[in-house]
Amino acid sequence: MSSELDDIMLAILKGIQSDVGSIKREITSLDARMSSMEDHMRGLMTSVYSMQADMSDLKRRVDRIEGRLGLLDPEEA
Repeated sequence: MSSELDDIMLAILKGIQSDVGSIKREITSLDARMSSMEDHMRGLMTSVYSMQADMSDLKRRVDRIEGRLGLLDPEEA
C-alpha cells in the first residue's frame, strides 16, 4: 500500500513540476513581450514629444510672420 501511495504522490509531484515549468516559460515569454512593449511605448512618447516641439516652433514662426505682416487680431496682439 505504501508503494502505491508513493507512486501516486510521485505522479502528482511530476505533474506539478511540469506545470510549474510551463508557467515559468510562459512568464519568461510575457516578460520579453512586456519589455518589447515598453521599448515601443518609449519610442512613441519620444516621437510625440518631438512633434510637440516641432508644432510649438512652427506656431512661434507663424505668429512672428503674422506680426510682421500685420495679420494679428487686435485682441491677439
